[in-house]
Amino acid sequence: MFIAVGNSINGGTGTGTGTGGGGSNRTAPVFQFLLRPIDRVPKFYQLAFTSQSVFPFSVFIGETEYVINSTADIVSGQTSQLGVPVEASVSFGAKFELFGGRGGSVGINKIFRFDNLIVGLETFSEIEDKDFSGVTTLPAQILDDLTNCFSDATGLPSNIGLWKVDGVTNFSGMFSDVLATAMSDAFGQWTFGDSAIIGGATFENISDTDLASCLVQWEANQGSSVDLTGEPFGGPRTLSETTYPSAKAAYDNLITNNSWSFGTSINWVP
Repeated sequence: MFIAVGNSINGGTGTGTGTGGGGSNRTAPVFQFLLRPIDRVPKFYQLAFTSQSVFPFSVFIGETEYVINSTADIVSGQTSQLGVPVEASVSFGAKFELFGGRGGSVGINKIFRFDNLIVGLETFSEIEDKDFSGVTTLPAQILDDLTNCFSDATGLPSNIGLWKVDGVTNFSGMFSDVLATAMSDAFGQWTFGDSAIIGGATFENISDTDLASCLVQWEANQGSSVDLTGEPFGGPRTLSETTYPSAKAAYDNLITNNSWSFGTSINWVP
């Protein structure tokens, strides 16, 4: 697991400033994680930094300050056998980015906060404890591709419905294999941008009732040409027009008024 930090003029969304680091300006907290291997065997972690960063800047792991002068500077350490939550923060204006699926360290096991976190493709793929239900903070930035972002999660952030996703172009598999108990109609609050691709297995374990509720909510204030043809609901879903009349009306209106494409993802029966 690699974590990257990039300075951004609009990046600082944390509140207040932390202490330590010799009085340097720091965003606090940016990101809180647990360094505890599930098998209780200490492991190494590594923090790397993107070339888009504006150097120098400081990274704080707990109260220890590391001055980052270039992409060659890497912060590394060893996890605790017992494990304690560690707050990582950066100089004011910087923000973290997690890069999943690229090998690297497995030292980060659980995430507690999303403050100033950039979320995108496979962000949490290498996190071992994928229960995010205790996370109540919002990401600082959401990238345009959320493919497999929360795949295999056992719990989702309680405020997932408040995520601003109208700039996302690809949601494919974002919630693939997420436990059904973690899915809800909260996604009905989302506004999709023009030509967004929902993709396969994105909402595969959402219930019929919650899916119908999402359709009703999605009818308002949506972009055009949103593509739901890739079986985002875990395969063709059969819904009853009699049971969910409002959802069927919303479905028809999204097609007629917003040019949404559902393909065979929903099969309506009397």
